Amino acid sequence: MHSPPQCPVCRARFRGQTACPRCGADLSRLMFVAACAQRLRRRARQALCEGHYRAALELVAEAQNLHCTPRGHKLAQIARLLDMVSIRR
Repeated sequence: MHSPPQCPVCRARFRGQTACPRCGADLSRLMFVAACAQRLRRRARQALCEGHYRAALELVAEAQNLHCTPRGHKLAQIARLLDMVSIRR
């Protein structure tokens, strides 16, 4: 379901370096996108803490579209559940 990031050129596992250790491809944009997704998930967690469940759901969905992670999936489930519960009140 969620695969770790890979080099888009040779499919080597992403190791957080700006150049792929296998083929030398520039991975700086991949790192930028992953960092953007991480910041969005951080904002989603903050929104959950503040009771803004719909905003959290939107933020985590955007993050997952950029870089899908298992923890992001769990965060989305939590946000979705809290949003549904808050609507029923």
